[in-house]
Amino acid sequence: MLSIFKPKISSTYTKVITLLTIVSGGLLFLVIGLYCYMRLQEREIFKSSNDIYNNEVSTLLKLNSESFTSISMDVTYWDEFVDFTQTRDLDWFNTSIASVLDAYKLEYIGVYTNDGELITKVSTTKIKTKTFIPQDAIDKLVHKRVDNFYLKTPDGIVEVFGATIHPSDDPFKNKTEPAGCFFMVRLLDNEYFADIEKITTSNIKFYEGNEKAEKTVFTTIPLRDYNNELISSLYFKRAYNIDFWITKFVLMVMVFAIIISWFVYYIYANKWSRLPLTFIKRILKDGDESAISSLKGIKGEFRYIGKLFEENKRQTKEIEKAKLKAEESDRLKSAFLMNLSHEIRTPMNAILGFSDLLSNPNLSTEEKRNYIKVIQSSGKNLIEIIDDLVEMSKIDSELIKPNLQPFCLNDFILNIANTYKTLYGNEDVQFVFNEPSLKENITIISDQTKLSEIITNLLNNAFKFTKQGKVILSYFINEEEGKINFSVKDTGMGIPKDFQENIFKRFTKLSSENISGNEGLGLGLAISKAYVELLGGKINFESEQNKGTTFYFSIPLKISSEKIATATDESDLEVKIQRNLGNEEVVLVAEDDNINYLLIEKILKPLECKVIRAKDGVEAVAICKENDEIDLVLMDIRMPNMDGYEAFVKIREFNKAIPIIAQTSYSFEEELNKIKSLGFTDFISKPIQKNKLHAMVLNYLKK
Repeated sequence: MLSIFKPKISSTYTKVITLLTIVSGGLLFLVIGLYCYMRLQEREIFKSSNDIYNNEVSTLLKLNSESFTSISMDVTYWDEFVDFTQTRDLDWFNTSIASVLDAYKLEYIGVYTNDGELITKVSTTKIKTKTFIPQDAIDKLVHKRVDNFYLKTPDGIVEVFGATIHPSDDPFKNKTEPAGCFFMVRLLDNEYFADIEKITTSNIKFYEGNEKAEKTVFTTIPLRDYNNELISSLYFKRAYNIDFWITKFVLMVMVFAIIISWFVYYIYANKWSRLPLTFIKRILKDGDESAISSLKGIKGEFRYIGKLFEENKRQTKEIEKAKLKAEESDRLKSAFLMNLSHEIRTPMNAILGFSDLLSNPNLSTEEKRNYIKVIQSSGKNLIEIIDDLVEMSKIDSELIKPNLQPFCLNDFILNIANTYKTLYGNEDVQFVFNEPSLKENITIISDQTKLSEIITNLLNNAFKFTKQGKVILSYFINEEEGKINFSVKDTGMGIPKDFQENIFKRFTKLSSENISGNEGLGLGLAISKAYVELLGGKINFESEQNKGTTFYFSIPLKISSEKIATATDESDLEVKIQRNLGNEEVVLVAEDDNINYLLIEKILKPLECKVIRAKDGVEAVAICKENDEIDLVLMDIRMPNMDGYEAFVKIREFNKAIPIIAQTSYSFEEELNKIKSLGFTDFISKPIQKNKLHAMVLNYLKK
């Protein structure tokens, strides 16, 4: 074992082996210490148990002897017994005293004079000797009055209980001189031992001096004569079941295990640690790739470490690639900002340019109408660009959650189909809506707004890239799979193969002949894909160049038992503008922006109602509180000092009847849901459409 200390301690491997040796040695010393302590405790427990056993046996023998001593004393303070020592009436003795022999299982009783003369005796066949009480014992008894001692007789060792005889008025034998001596004798034979063994739960025999106490507690009780001289001893032993062999065995196993463990660890440390550590040194020092392969070939954690080194190598390369990609990303970011600037400037250029042309007083009515259409179209395009950017940002930030509500599926799809038949159908492109064979108008639970956005995005793309042919909208319900499947098919130009893998990526736009590359940001399909996945579905497509494209997606089928009434078309709310409301209707417009207020004022002017303005929420609340003649409030949401939400709440505290219409620059679902949940009478989104605002005002002001 000394050979392990030959290597330099500077080696990690050597340090590990040295530490293991120290720890193993410490554990061995600990086990040896535990063994020594266990042996000490074993001896202490045995000694304590033996002492307790010795006291127990001594006490039981003493109690046993005291009972016979008590009997001898009771018998010997009797007036008739005193008389017997004089009369020697054997009939009385046999009748009154001799019965003690059988009653107490004695082998001999005898009456002696103080001079040692035997008056009479009664004995069993076990005692054949007539007289064996020495004169010295009688003399001591006369002096002591009561005595208990052992004698060695020809018949064996006996226990003697003696007492002097006195009249009944001297129970303590201290008033009168003894009239004689009375002795009771027990022979220490097998019967005696059997009785004592029951009392002490022990094995008994005469002590011979060569007894071995194995797994026993033992004690010797000396047997002394009337002169207190030892004539023999009794040997008592009892089974001792407390054994520490299990503890010894466990400690020995621990010693053996520690020694074996050290050797096993030493052998496998060389096999599993020394060589792998060498490989690791080569990898860290020289970057040796062959050492990585060798390390991966070793079983256990080092294989994992080898894979980590390999992964680190790979990641280092990827970091280098990522660095290049980040640099490329910066260039792409700059290009994106340039592209975004271009996308916004294009409609803005049209808006500003044609607005400037409108200032020419010599324009014809037809030219003005055309210029206005261009401005409106460019404004709408600008709004769509901004909406797409904000929506994509909200998707990235995970701010969009599905607003699951029940709605009629067939009516919903039919409204979209009717809209596209009206707006997009022409001689060159035919719009076809394939309704399912089962036209039952079921009510489903989903996000109607996002589902509408998905379908319209796909239809818009289909019409954009189809100059001649068909655009087909289809859907069917697959109850077995629990899905609603939709498809939008066109016979247009198709998607080139090298473009297909990027079709759902952001800012990806496919240009073609007669299609402006400036139309949109290329976010429609990316948003549609995000919406489909948000609703728990999947989207995909099939396309062949110059033959057409089919986009298909599915969402989970969740049927609602709630029946939804068919929505009234928005056009039903429109009223002819020719209706004159009169000057008595007062409309409060809460708007902080001067241009927006001027626009609303001009839009409401044909209705001939009185328009007053509040520049913020605080002023709007004050005007409503002071003026009971206000019939309608157009409340902007974003205003300084107090926004439209807070102003609405405060107005409702004192006026719950006045119609309050929210006007907001945000047309996103979350904003509209908040407006509805707060309790606004209605809402209109900016940019405000003249006809829609006319219809809404006329609807809420009519009496």
